[in-house]
Amino acid sequence: MSEDTRLKPLVRFVSILSLLLLAAAAARAAEWSYVVRPGDTLIGIAENYLSQPARWGRLQALNEVADPFRLMPGTRLRIPVAWLRRDAAVATVIHVRGSVRRVSPEGEAPVRVGDRLGSGETLASAEDSNASLRFVDGSRLLVSEGSRITLGRMVEYGGTGMAETTIRLHGGQIDSRVQPQHRPAARYRIESEALNLGVRGTDFRVAVGADGAARGEVSSGRVLATGGRRTVGLDAGYGTVARAGEAPAAPIALAPAPALDGLPRRVELLPLRFAWPAGEGNTGWRVRIFPEDDGDALLADEVSSTPSVQYGDLPDGRYRLLVRAVAGNGLEGLDGEHRFEIAARPEPPLMTAPAAGAVLRGGEATLRWARPLGIGAFRLQVADDPAFSPPLRVDLAIDADTRHTVHLPAGDFHWRIASVMPDGRAGPFGLPQPFSVRPLPEGPDVGAPEEDGEGVLLRWHAGEPDLSFRVQVARDAAFGEPLADERVAEPQFRLPRGGGGTYFVRVQAIDGNGNAGPFGRPQQIDFPAPGPWPLLLVVLLIAL
Repeated sequence: MSEDTRLKPLVRFVSILSLLLLAAAAARAAEWSYVVRPGDTLIGIAENYLSQPARWGRLQALNEVADPFRLMPGTRLRIPVAWLRRDAAVATVIHVRGSVRRVSPEGEAPVRVGDRLGSGETLASAEDSNASLRFVDGSRLLVSEGSRITLGRMVEYGGTGMAETTIRLHGGQIDSRVQPQHRPAARYRIESEALNLGVRGTDFRVAVGADGAARGEVSSGRVLATGGRRTVGLDAGYGTVARAGEAPAAPIALAPAPALDGLPRRVELLPLRFAWPAGEGNTGWRVRIFPEDDGDALLADEVSSTPSVQYGDLPDGRYRLLVRAVAGNGLEGLDGEHRFEIAARPEPPLMTAPAAGAVLRGGEATLRWARPLGIGAFRLQVADDPAFSPPLRVDLAIDADTRHTVHLPAGDFHWRIASVMPDGRAGPFGLPQPFSVRPLPEGPDVGAPEEDGEGVLLRWHAGEPDLSFRVQVARDAAFGEPLADERVAEPQFRLPRGGGGTYFVRVQAIDGNGNAGPFGRPQQIDFPAPGPWPLLLVVLLIAL
Protein backbone atom coordinates (compact mmCIF):
# COMPACT_ATOMS: atom_id res chain seq x y z
CA MET A 1 0.00 0.00 0.00
CA SER A 2 1.40 3.29 -1.06
CA GLU A 3 1.96 6.12 1.38
CA ASP A 4 -0.64 8.29 -0.44
CA THR A 5 -3.25 5.56 0.04
CA ARG A 6 -2.48 5.34 3.73
CA LEU A 7 -2.83 9.13 4.14
CA LYS A 8 -6.19 9.49 2.37
CA PRO A 9 -8.36 8.55 5.42
CA LEU A 10 -6.39 10.99 7.56
CA VAL A 11 -6.82 13.80 5.03
CA ARG A 12 -10.55 13.01 4.77
CA PHE A 13 -10.87 13.10 8.59
CA VAL A 14 -9.03 16.43 8.86
CA SER A 15 -11.21 17.94 6.12
CA ILE A 16 -14.42 16.82 7.79
CA LEU A 17 -13.18 18.05 11.17
CA SER A 18 -12.31 21.44 9.66
CA LEU A 19 -15.75 21.78 8.15
CA LEU A 20 -17.36 20.86 11.45
CA LEU A 21 -15.22 23.42 13.28
CA LEU A 22 -16.08 26.09 10.72
CA ALA A 23 -19.77 25.26 11.01
CA ALA A 24 -19.54 25.42 14.78
CA ALA A 25 -17.77 28.75 14.59
CA ALA A 26 -20.41 30.08 12.19
CA ALA A 27 -23.13 28.84 14.48
CA ARG A 28 -21.53 30.52 17.45
CA ALA A 29 -21.11 33.71 15.41
CA ALA A 30 -24.89 33.70 14.85
CA GLU A 31 -25.61 33.26 18.54
CA TRP A 32 -26.33 35.80 21.19
CA SER A 33 -24.89 35.27 24.64
CA TYR A 34 -27.22 35.96 27.58
CA VAL A 35 -25.82 36.34 31.12
CA VAL A 36 -28.12 34.76 33.69
CA ARG A 37 -29.36 37.05 36.46
CA PRO A 38 -30.74 36.10 39.87
CA GLY A 39 -34.35 34.84 39.62
CA ASP A 40 -34.12 33.94 35.91
CA THR A 41 -35.82 30.83 34.56
CA LEU A 42 -35.40 29.36 31.13
CA ILE A 43 -39.12 29.80 30.43
CA GLY A 44 -39.01 33.46 31.45
CA ILE A 45 -35.97 34.11 29.25
CA ALA A 46 -37.76 32.48 26.31
CA GLU A 47 -40.84 34.65 26.87
CA ASN A 48 -38.74 37.82 26.96
CA TYR A 49 -36.47 37.21 24.01
CA LEU A 50 -37.63 34.47 21.67
CA SER A 51 -40.03 34.91 18.79
CA GLN A 52 -41.54 31.56 19.83
CA PRO A 53 -41.39 31.20 23.62
CA ALA A 54 -42.33 27.53 23.28
CA ARG A 55 -38.78 26.93 22.07
CA TRP A 56 -37.53 27.04 25.66
CA GLY A 57 -37.14 23.25 25.51
CA ARG A 58 -34.80 23.48 22.54
CA LEU A 59 -32.95 26.26 24.40
CA GLN A 60 -32.59 23.88 27.35
CA ALA A 61 -31.17 21.17 25.12
CA LEU A 62 -28.79 23.54 23.32
CA ASN A 63 -27.32 24.74 26.60
CA GLU A 64 -27.54 21.36 28.38
CA VAL A 65 -29.52 22.86 31.27
CA ALA A 66 -30.53 20.28 33.84
CA ASP A 67 -33.27 22.28 35.59
CA PRO A 68 -34.97 25.08 33.61
CA PHE A 69 -36.17 26.64 36.88
CA ARG A 70 -32.80 26.73 38.57
CA LEU A 71 -30.19 28.68 36.64
CA MET A 72 -26.84 29.73 38.06
CA PRO A 73 -26.47 33.56 38.03
CA GLY A 74 -23.52 34.67 35.95
CA THR A 75 -23.55 31.71 33.60
CA ARG A 76 -23.99 32.33 29.89
CA LEU A 77 -26.74 30.93 27.69
CA ARG A 78 -26.31 30.56 23.93
CA ILE A 79 -29.34 31.80 22.01
CA PRO A 80 -29.38 31.56 18.20
CA VAL A 81 -30.10 34.91 16.58
CA ALA A 82 -32.64 33.20 14.32
CA TRP A 83 -34.73 32.38 17.40
CA LEU A 84 -34.82 35.98 18.71
CA ARG A 85 -37.92 38.16 18.55
CA ARG A 86 -37.71 40.88 15.91
CA ASP A 87 -39.46 44.16 16.62
CA ALA A 88 -39.90 47.08 14.29
CA ALA A 89 -37.55 49.83 15.46
CA VAL A 90 -37.97 53.59 15.19
CA ALA A 91 -35.65 56.58 15.04
CA THR A 92 -36.29 59.42 17.49
CA VAL A 93 -35.74 63.05 16.50
CA ILE A 94 -33.52 64.66 19.16
CA HIS A 95 -32.66 67.98 17.48
CA VAL A 96 -34.13 70.16 14.74
CA ARG A 97 -32.87 73.46 13.41
CA GLY A 98 -34.65 75.33 10.64
CA SER A 99 -36.98 73.61 8.19
CA VAL A 100 -36.85 69.80 8.18
CA ARG A 101 -39.83 67.78 6.89
CA ARG A 102 -40.87 64.14 7.06
CA VAL A 103 -42.47 62.50 4.04
CA SER A 104 -44.52 59.32 4.34
CA PRO A 105 -47.45 57.70 2.50
CA GLU A 106 -49.73 59.61 4.87
CA GLY A 107 -48.35 62.98 3.72
CA GLU A 108 -45.73 65.57 4.58
CA ALA A 109 -45.21 67.46 7.83
CA PRO A 110 -42.56 69.44 9.73
CA VAL A 111 -40.29 67.41 11.96
CA ARG A 112 -40.24 68.21 15.67
CA VAL A 113 -38.06 67.09 18.54
CA GLY A 114 -39.54 63.91 20.00
CA ASP A 115 -41.03 62.65 16.73
CA ARG A 116 -40.60 58.93 16.08
CA LEU A 117 -39.82 57.92 12.50
CA GLY A 118 -40.37 54.45 11.12
CA SER A 119 -39.07 52.44 8.18
CA GLY A 120 -40.00 53.89 4.80
CA GLU A 121 -40.21 57.51 5.97
CA THR A 122 -38.18 60.16 4.18
CA LEU A 123 -36.52 63.14 5.83
CA ALA A 124 -35.64 66.32 3.87
CA SER A 125 -33.72 69.32 5.25
CA ALA A 126 -33.82 72.77 3.69
CA GLU A 127 -30.95 75.23 3.38
CA ASP A 128 -29.47 76.29 6.73
CA SER A 129 -31.40 73.48 8.43
CA ASN A 130 -30.43 70.18 10.03
CA ALA A 131 -31.73 67.40 12.26
CA SER A 132 -30.30 64.68 14.51
CA LEU A 133 -31.78 61.22 15.01
CA ARG A 134 -31.16 58.62 17.70
CA PHE A 135 -31.63 54.93 16.95
CA VAL A 136 -32.63 52.18 19.39
CA ASP A 137 -29.03 51.04 19.91
CA GLY A 138 -27.90 54.58 20.80
CA SER A 139 -26.33 55.37 17.42
CA ARG A 140 -26.72 58.94 16.15
CA LEU A 141 -27.28 60.40 12.70
CA LEU A 142 -26.81 64.08 11.81
CA VAL A 143 -28.66 65.13 8.64
CA SER A 144 -26.99 68.28 7.25
CA GLU A 145 -28.63 71.08 5.31
CA GLY A 146 -29.93 70.32 1.82
CA SER A 147 -30.03 66.56 2.46
CA ARG A 148 -32.61 63.85 1.79
CA ILE A 149 -32.64 60.38 3.36
CA THR A 150 -35.03 57.46 3.58
CA LEU A 151 -35.11 55.17 6.60
CA GLY A 152 -34.85 51.58 5.39
CA ARG A 153 -34.82 48.38 7.41
CA MET A 154 -34.87 49.11 11.16
CA VAL A 155 -35.12 46.05 13.39
CA GLU A 156 -34.56 45.59 17.11
CA TYR A 157 -33.82 42.10 18.38
CA GLY A 158 -36.24 41.86 21.31
CA GLY A 159 -34.58 43.64 24.21
CA THR A 160 -31.06 42.42 23.45
CA GLY A 161 -29.68 45.84 22.55
CA MET A 162 -28.91 44.57 19.06
CA ALA A 163 -30.34 46.45 16.11
CA GLU A 164 -30.19 46.50 12.36
CA THR A 165 -30.35 49.93 10.75
CA THR A 166 -30.28 50.81 7.06
CA ILE A 167 -30.44 54.37 5.69
CA ARG A 168 -30.68 55.47 2.09
CA LEU A 169 -28.93 58.77 1.25
CA HIS A 170 -30.39 60.40 -1.88
CA GLY A 171 -28.41 63.65 -1.68
CA GLY A 172 -26.58 65.91 0.74
CA GLN A 173 -24.45 64.87 3.68
CA ILE A 174 -24.95 62.81 6.82
CA ASP A 175 -22.68 62.11 9.79
CA SER A 176 -22.98 58.85 11.74
CA ARG A 177 -21.80 58.05 15.26
CA VAL A 178 -22.42 54.34 15.57
CA GLN A 179 -22.40 52.62 18.95
CA PRO A 180 -19.73 49.90 19.03
CA GLN A 181 -21.46 46.55 18.51
CA HIS A 182 -19.76 43.22 19.04
CA ARG A 183 -22.99 41.28 18.92
CA PRO A 184 -23.73 39.03 15.95
CA ALA A 185 -26.88 40.64 14.57
CA ALA A 186 -25.89 44.29 15.03
CA ARG A 187 -25.66 46.13 11.72
CA TYR A 188 -25.54 49.77 10.61
CA ARG A 189 -25.50 50.54 6.91
CA ILE A 190 -25.65 53.63 4.71
CA GLU A 191 -26.67 53.11 1.09
CA SER A 192 -26.48 55.42 -1.92
CA GLU A 193 -26.55 54.92 -5.66
CA ALA A 194 -22.75 55.01 -5.92
CA LEU A 195 -21.51 53.81 -2.53
CA ASN A 196 -22.66 51.61 0.36
CA LEU A 197 -20.97 51.67 3.75
CA GLY A 198 -21.42 49.13 6.53
CA VAL A 199 -20.10 49.26 10.09
CA ARG A 200 -20.55 47.86 13.58
CA GLY A 201 -19.25 50.87 15.48
CA THR A 202 -17.43 53.90 14.18
CA ASP A 203 -17.73 57.59 13.31
CA PHE A 204 -18.00 58.30 9.60
CA ARG A 205 -19.52 60.66 7.05
CA VAL A 206 -21.21 60.09 3.71
CA ALA A 207 -22.09 62.71 1.11
CA VAL A 208 -23.78 62.56 -2.28
CA GLY A 209 -23.26 65.48 -4.65
CA ALA A 210 -25.58 66.92 -7.26
CA ASP A 211 -23.82 64.80 -9.91
CA GLY A 212 -24.53 61.59 -7.99
CA ALA A 213 -20.92 61.04 -6.97
CA ALA A 214 -20.49 59.87 -3.39
CA ARG A 215 -17.72 60.20 -0.86
CA GLY A 216 -17.12 58.45 2.44
CA GLU A 217 -14.82 59.60 5.24
CA VAL A 218 -13.90 57.74 8.42
CA SER A 219 -12.85 59.60 11.55
CA SER A 220 -12.71 56.60 13.92
CA GLY A 221 -13.04 52.84 13.63
CA ARG A 222 -13.25 51.00 10.33
CA VAL A 223 -15.78 51.01 7.49
CA LEU A 224 -16.34 48.69 4.53
CA ALA A 225 -17.23 50.72 1.44
CA THR A 226 -18.82 48.87 -1.47
CA GLY A 227 -19.49 50.07 -5.00
CA GLY A 228 -19.32 48.59 -8.47
CA ARG A 229 -18.95 45.04 -7.04
CA ARG A 230 -15.81 46.00 -5.16
CA THR A 231 -15.31 46.52 -1.44
CA VAL A 232 -12.68 48.81 0.05
CA GLY A 233 -11.74 48.85 3.74
CA LEU A 234 -11.41 52.34 5.19
CA ASP A 235 -9.56 52.85 8.45
CA ALA A 236 -9.75 56.00 10.57
CA GLY A 237 -8.23 58.97 8.75
CA TYR A 238 -9.08 57.68 5.26
CA GLY A 239 -11.82 58.21 2.73
CA THR A 240 -12.92 57.25 -0.75
CA VAL A 241 -14.91 58.63 -3.67
CA ALA A 242 -17.11 56.72 -6.11
CA ARG A 243 -19.55 57.12 -8.98
CA ALA A 244 -22.51 54.92 -9.75
CA GLY A 245 -21.45 51.62 -11.31
CA GLU A 246 -17.76 52.26 -10.62
CA ALA A 247 -15.53 50.77 -7.97
CA PRO A 248 -14.64 53.10 -5.10
CA ALA A 249 -11.19 54.65 -5.18
CA ALA A 250 -8.44 53.11 -3.11
CA PRO A 251 -8.26 54.61 0.40
CA ILE A 252 -7.21 58.26 0.35
CA ALA A 253 -5.62 59.89 3.39
CA LEU A 254 -7.78 62.69 4.80
CA ALA A 255 -6.39 66.15 5.50
CA PRO A 256 -5.09 66.51 9.06
CA ALA A 257 -7.04 68.48 11.64
CA PRO A 258 -6.38 72.24 11.48
CA ALA A 259 -4.40 73.73 14.38
CA LEU A 260 -6.81 75.74 16.51
CA ASP A 261 -4.55 76.22 19.55
CA GLY A 262 -4.25 79.97 19.10
CA LEU A 263 -7.98 80.76 19.15
CA PRO A 264 -9.37 82.66 22.15
CA ARG A 265 -11.11 80.74 24.92
CA ARG A 266 -13.37 83.65 25.88
CA VAL A 267 -15.13 86.05 23.52
CA GLU A 268 -16.56 89.28 24.99
CA LEU A 269 -17.07 91.39 21.88
CA LEU A 270 -19.17 90.52 18.85
CA PRO A 271 -18.96 89.71 16.02
CA LEU A 272 -16.93 86.64 16.88
CA ARG A 273 -13.96 86.16 14.53
CA PHE A 274 -11.82 83.02 14.32
CA ALA A 275 -8.88 82.42 11.97
CA TRP A 276 -6.45 79.50 11.74
CA PRO A 277 -3.46 78.41 9.59
CA ALA A 278 -4.46 77.46 6.06
CA GLY A 279 -2.26 74.39 5.63
CA GLU A 280 -1.36 73.09 2.17
CA GLY A 281 -3.55 71.95 -0.71
CA ASN A 282 -6.88 72.87 0.88
CA THR A 283 -9.65 74.51 -1.12
CA GLY A 284 -11.98 75.26 1.76
CA TRP A 285 -12.92 74.51 5.35
CA ARG A 286 -16.10 73.15 6.87
CA VAL A 287 -16.88 74.92 10.13
CA ARG A 288 -19.44 73.71 12.66
CA ILE A 289 -20.49 74.96 16.07
CA PHE A 290 -22.22 72.85 18.74
CA PRO A 291 -23.14 73.59 22.34
CA GLU A 292 -20.27 72.39 24.48
CA ASP A 293 -22.27 69.58 26.08
CA ASP A 294 -24.48 68.55 23.14
CA GLY A 295 -22.93 66.93 20.09
CA ASP A 296 -26.32 66.53 18.39
CA ALA A 297 -27.49 70.18 18.30
CA LEU A 298 -25.69 71.62 15.30
CA LEU A 299 -26.03 75.41 15.57
CA ALA A 300 -23.92 76.60 12.63
CA ASP A 301 -22.60 74.78 9.57
CA GLU A 302 -20.80 76.42 6.67
CA VAL A 303 -18.01 75.90 4.18
CA SER A 304 -15.61 78.83 4.04
CA SER A 305 -13.24 79.54 1.16
CA THR A 306 -10.81 81.19 3.59
CA PRO A 307 -9.39 79.86 6.87
CA SER A 308 -11.59 82.12 8.95
CA VAL A 309 -15.22 82.60 10.07
CA GLN A 310 -17.31 85.32 11.66
CA TYR A 311 -20.52 85.04 13.68
CA GLY A 312 -22.54 87.86 15.19
CA ASP A 313 -25.68 86.19 16.53
CA LEU A 314 -24.58 83.41 18.88
CA PRO A 315 -26.04 83.86 22.39
CA ASP A 316 -23.86 83.83 25.47
CA GLY A 317 -22.80 80.32 26.43
CA ARG A 318 -20.15 77.62 26.03
CA TYR A 319 -19.52 76.11 22.61
CA ARG A 320 -17.49 73.56 20.68
CA LEU A 321 -15.99 74.61 17.33
CA LEU A 322 -15.13 71.92 14.76
CA VAL A 323 -13.06 72.79 11.70
CA ARG A 324 -11.95 70.44 8.95
CA ALA A 325 -10.17 71.09 5.67
CA VAL A 326 -11.77 70.34 2.30
CA ALA A 327 -9.41 68.88 -0.29
CA GLY A 328 -9.57 69.36 -4.04
CA ASN A 329 -11.21 65.94 -4.48
CA GLY A 330 -14.04 67.01 -2.17
CA LEU A 331 -13.01 64.81 0.76
CA GLU A 332 -13.31 66.53 4.11
CA GLY A 333 -10.52 65.93 6.59
CA LEU A 334 -10.27 65.28 10.29
CA ASP A 335 -11.82 67.71 12.74
CA GLY A 336 -9.85 70.21 14.74
CA GLU A 337 -11.71 71.05 17.96
CA HIS A 338 -11.77 74.22 20.05
CA ARG A 339 -13.92 74.97 23.09
CA PHE A 340 -14.81 78.56 23.84
CA GLU A 341 -17.19 80.75 25.78
CA ILE A 342 -19.18 83.79 24.63
CA ALA A 343 -19.82 86.37 27.37
CA ALA A 344 -20.81 89.44 25.34
CA ARG A 345 -24.08 90.55 26.97
CA PRO A 346 -25.20 93.08 27.89
CA GLU A 347 -23.32 94.72 25.04
CA PRO A 348 -21.29 97.85 25.83
CA PRO A 349 -22.69 101.26 24.88
CA LEU A 350 -21.56 103.11 21.77
CA MET A 351 -18.91 105.67 22.69
CA THR A 352 -19.83 109.02 21.16
CA ALA A 353 -17.18 111.49 22.44
CA PRO A 354 -14.36 112.17 22.43
CA ALA A 355 -13.48 110.65 19.08
CA ALA A 356 -10.66 108.11 19.02
CA GLY A 357 -7.35 109.93 19.15
CA ALA A 358 -8.93 113.27 20.03
CA VAL A 359 -6.82 115.93 21.79
CA LEU A 360 -8.62 117.67 24.63
CA ARG A 361 -7.37 120.96 26.08
CA GLY A 362 -7.31 122.35 29.54
CA GLY A 363 -7.20 119.28 31.83
CA GLU A 364 -10.91 118.50 31.58
CA ALA A 365 -12.39 115.61 29.56
CA THR A 366 -16.12 115.06 29.12
CA LEU A 367 -16.80 111.45 28.10
CA ARG A 368 -20.12 110.66 26.41
CA TRP A 369 -21.87 107.44 25.33
CA ALA A 370 -25.22 106.13 24.07
CA ARG A 371 -27.77 104.30 26.22
CA PRO A 372 -28.66 100.75 25.09
CA LEU A 373 -32.32 99.82 25.56
CA GLY A 374 -32.99 98.29 28.95
CA ILE A 375 -29.74 99.58 30.45
CA GLY A 376 -29.84 102.12 33.28
CA ALA A 377 -26.34 102.04 34.73
CA PHE A 378 -22.76 101.88 33.50
CA ARG A 379 -19.22 101.25 34.61
CA LEU A 380 -16.58 103.71 33.41
CA GLN A 381 -12.81 103.27 33.48
CA VAL A 382 -9.97 105.57 32.44
CA ALA A 383 -6.35 104.36 32.42
CA ASP A 384 -2.90 105.38 31.31
CA ASP A 385 -2.45 102.34 29.04
CA PRO A 386 -4.69 100.20 26.81
CA ALA A 387 -4.25 97.17 29.12
CA PHE A 388 -5.87 99.16 31.94
CA SER A 389 -3.10 98.28 34.36
CA PRO A 390 -3.71 99.46 37.91
CA PRO A 391 -3.90 101.98 39.34
CA LEU A 392 -6.74 103.29 37.19
CA ARG A 393 -7.33 107.00 36.81
CA VAL A 394 -11.10 106.44 36.96
CA ASP A 395 -13.16 103.38 37.97
CA LEU A 396 -16.75 104.45 38.58
CA ALA A 397 -20.26 103.04 38.69
CA ILE A 398 -22.54 105.57 37.02
CA ASP A 399 -26.30 105.55 37.40
CA ALA A 400 -28.55 106.80 34.60
CA ASP A 401 -26.26 109.51 33.19
CA THR A 402 -24.61 109.07 29.77
CA ARG A 403 -21.79 111.57 30.29
CA HIS A 404 -19.10 112.14 32.85
CA THR A 405 -16.43 114.82 33.18
CA VAL A 406 -13.03 113.89 34.55
CA HIS A 407 -10.09 116.14 35.44
CA LEU A 408 -6.78 114.84 34.19
CA PRO A 409 -3.22 116.07 33.89
CA ALA A 410 -1.59 116.44 30.50
CA GLY A 411 -0.93 113.01 28.99
CA ASP A 412 -2.24 110.13 26.88
CA PHE A 413 -5.18 108.09 28.19
CA HIS A 414 -7.63 105.31 27.30
CA TRP A 415 -11.26 104.95 28.33
CA ARG A 416 -13.88 102.22 28.13
CA ILE A 417 -17.47 101.71 29.23
CA ALA A 418 -19.63 98.68 30.15
CA SER A 419 -23.39 98.25 30.54
CA VAL A 420 -24.94 97.13 33.83
CA MET A 421 -28.27 95.27 33.86
CA PRO A 422 -31.02 96.22 36.34
CA ASP A 423 -30.16 93.07 38.32
CA GLY A 424 -26.60 94.33 38.75
CA ARG A 425 -25.00 92.02 36.21
CA ALA A 426 -22.31 93.87 34.28
CA GLY A 427 -21.44 93.10 30.67
CA PRO A 428 -17.99 93.26 29.11
CA PHE A 429 -16.19 96.52 28.45
CA GLY A 430 -16.11 97.82 24.91
CA LEU A 431 -12.87 98.34 23.02
CA PRO A 432 -10.66 100.95 24.71
CA GLN A 433 -10.59 104.32 22.99
CA PRO A 434 -7.52 106.56 23.19
CA PHE A 435 -7.51 110.33 23.79
CA SER A 436 -4.99 112.90 24.92
CA VAL A 437 -5.11 115.84 27.27
CA ARG A 438 -2.91 118.86 26.52
CA PRO A 439 -2.64 122.27 28.15
CA LEU A 440 -4.43 125.12 26.45
CA PRO A 441 -2.08 126.85 24.01
CA GLU A 442 -0.29 129.72 25.67
CA GLY A 443 -0.91 133.25 24.48
CA PRO A 444 2.06 134.38 22.43
CA ASP A 445 4.11 137.40 23.45
CA VAL A 446 4.37 139.84 20.57
CA GLY A 447 7.89 140.71 19.60
CA ALA A 448 9.30 144.17 18.95
CA PRO A 449 7.42 146.05 16.23
CA GLU A 450 9.08 146.22 12.82
CA GLU A 451 8.36 149.43 10.97
CA ASP A 452 8.28 149.69 7.22
CA GLY A 453 6.71 151.97 4.70
CA GLU A 454 3.24 150.39 5.05
CA GLY A 455 2.99 150.34 8.83
CA VAL A 456 4.16 148.20 11.68
CA LEU A 457 4.65 144.43 11.36
CA LEU A 458 4.06 142.47 14.53
CA ARG A 459 5.47 138.91 14.85
CA TRP A 460 5.33 136.24 17.53
CA HIS A 461 6.43 132.64 18.09
CA ALA A 462 3.81 130.05 17.03
CA GLY A 463 4.67 127.62 19.84
CA GLU A 464 3.21 124.46 18.24
CA PRO A 465 1.90 123.45 14.80
CA ASP A 466 -1.67 123.77 13.53
CA LEU A 467 -2.47 126.91 15.50
CA SER A 468 -4.35 129.96 14.35
CA PHE A 469 -4.42 133.29 16.18
CA ARG A 470 -6.80 135.99 17.31
CA VAL A 471 -5.39 139.51 17.31
CA GLN A 472 -7.02 142.41 19.17
CA VAL A 473 -6.07 146.11 18.93
CA ALA A 474 -7.47 148.66 21.38
CA ARG A 475 -6.80 152.12 22.84
CA ASP A 476 -6.94 150.84 26.41
CA ALA A 477 -5.08 148.05 28.15
CA ALA A 478 -8.38 146.46 29.24
CA PHE A 479 -9.49 146.05 25.60
CA GLY A 480 -12.94 147.26 26.54
CA GLU A 481 -13.72 148.41 23.00
CA PRO A 482 -11.30 146.79 20.54
CA LEU A 483 -10.57 148.78 17.40
CA ALA A 484 -9.75 145.50 15.64
CA ASP A 485 -10.48 141.83 16.40
CA GLU A 486 -9.17 139.52 13.68
CA ARG A 487 -8.28 135.82 13.29
CA VAL A 488 -5.15 135.08 11.27
CA ALA A 489 -3.51 131.83 10.19
CA GLU A 490 0.12 133.01 10.36
CA PRO A 491 1.99 134.23 13.46
CA GLN A 492 2.11 137.85 12.27
CA PHE A 493 -0.12 140.90 11.89
CA ARG A 494 0.42 144.18 10.02
CA LEU A 495 -0.73 147.27 11.86
CA PRO A 496 -1.17 150.14 9.36
CA ARG A 497 0.60 153.36 10.30
CA GLY A 498 -2.00 155.77 11.63
CA GLY A 499 -2.35 158.79 13.83
CA GLY A 500 -0.34 159.39 16.92
CA GLY A 501 -1.15 158.05 20.28
CA THR A 502 -0.91 154.84 22.27
CA TYR A 503 -2.33 151.50 21.14
CA PHE A 504 -2.43 148.08 22.75
CA VAL A 505 -2.14 144.73 20.93
CA ARG A 506 -2.66 141.19 22.30
CA VAL A 507 -2.71 137.71 20.68
CA GLN A 508 -4.59 134.52 21.56
CA ALA A 509 -3.63 131.03 20.19
CA ILE A 510 -6.38 128.64 18.97
CA ASP A 511 -5.76 124.94 18.21
CA GLY A 512 -7.24 122.90 15.34
CA ASN A 513 -10.23 121.81 17.47
CA GLY A 514 -11.18 125.39 18.26
CA ASN A 515 -9.80 125.35 21.81
CA ALA A 516 -8.57 128.86 22.65
CA GLY A 517 -5.92 129.57 25.23
CA PRO A 518 -5.53 132.76 27.22
CA PHE A 519 -4.44 136.01 25.59
CA GLY A 520 -0.78 136.75 25.75
CA ARG A 521 0.70 139.76 27.45
CA PRO A 522 -0.54 143.02 25.81
CA GLN A 523 1.96 145.00 23.79
CA GLN A 524 1.91 148.84 23.94
CA ILE A 525 2.74 150.74 20.78
CA ASP A 526 3.17 154.53 20.67
CA PHE A 527 2.75 156.42 17.43
CA PRO A 528 3.67 160.13 16.90
CA ALA A 529 0.91 162.39 15.54
CA PRO A 530 1.72 163.32 11.93
CA GLY A 531 -1.29 165.36 10.95
CA PRO A 532 -4.45 163.48 9.93
CA TRP A 533 -2.93 160.00 10.34
CA PRO A 534 -4.61 159.15 13.66
CA LEU A 535 -8.09 159.43 12.10
CA LEU A 536 -6.98 157.27 9.17
CA LEU A 537 -5.54 154.67 11.54
CA VAL A 538 -8.79 154.41 13.44
CA VAL A 539 -10.75 153.97 10.21
CA LEU A 540 -8.38 151.24 9.02
CA LEU A 541 -8.48 149.39 12.32
CA ILE A 542 -12.28 149.45 12.35
CA ALA A 543 -12.28 148.12 8.80
CA LEU A 544 -10.20 145.13 9.96
